[in-house]
Amino acid sequence: MPKLTVYTIDSVSEFAKHAQDLLPDTSAGPVERKLEGNWYRGVGRGKTYGLSPGLFRHENLKDARNLLRLERVMLEDFRRQAVFHNEASNGNPEDADFRLLFIMQHYGIPTRLLDWSSNPFIALYFALSTAPLVKGRYTEDAAVWVMNPVSWNRHALVMLDHKDLGAISHGTKPATAYGPKQIINGELEASAMASMQERPAAILGIANNARMFAQRGVFTIFGKDLSPMETQYEKSDFPKESLIKILIPKEKISEMLIVLVRLGYTDSVSYPDLQGLAMEIRRSRGFGVQ
Repeated sequence: MPKLTVYTIDSVSEFAKHAQDLLPDTSAGPVERKLEGNWYRGVGRGKTYGLSPGLFRHENLKDARNLLRLERVMLEDFRRQAVFHNEASNGNPEDADFRLLFIMQHYGIPTRLLDWSSNPFIALYFALSTAPLVKGRYTEDAAVWVMNPVSWNRHALVMLDHKDLGAISHGTKPATAYGPKQIINGELEASAMASMQERPAAILGIANNARMFAQRGVFTIFGKDLSPMETQYEKSDFPKESLIKILIPKEKISEMLIVLVRLGYTDSVSYPDLQGLAMEIRRSRGFGVQ
């Protein structure tokens, strides 16, 4: 059983070195793979927040069948009540469920999706800027998770003979095993659990808004195993390089955030809208941003 690799850093330059050293070796691969890198997820609560999607954090429902049923109920709620919003109603009818799932995730409805970024510094910004701050002091270490989507999917989708094809797309055959399931006569369709894959998979999203594009948003979509990715990594013998954690001590968060902002990774870069601009002005004038 592999043990998760954890690196502890104390500066932006050290983070950059780890990000570079952890890049997958694509020198021997085809030309279209040479620019492929890792995916990153920054979390402000590096010790208490695992890699679990919002849907799986429900207070009362703890089994996959009921959670998948709830996902469909919320998807239909959203489809029915968002009918006058072009963002939710446009697009190809064949991928409507997946498209709505990504839009729901963007607006905060719990789904099986977990947000990642292909930009390590965007993830570092999220980790530092969302760390819990109480009376001017950070109360918990932050973290950036690093995932190799090719290595992860090779293992997670071994039953589909996915090999080194990397992240799946919502329009491909492997993605159909992760699509929202139907409800028939009030219950989840009979084949729902059998057709759902077990492990989370790296998946490319549908860039339906400027914020997702600016954040270089990519995702993992979970299957019927409800445990966090780091738990599945250890219990299912994932390759060592497929998931790594970079820990940022709480004593270093403030100075690293200042350096990152001075390097140009500001609130309005990650949030290219008026909210991001407002956050940036607040931070630059000495007000806290949470």
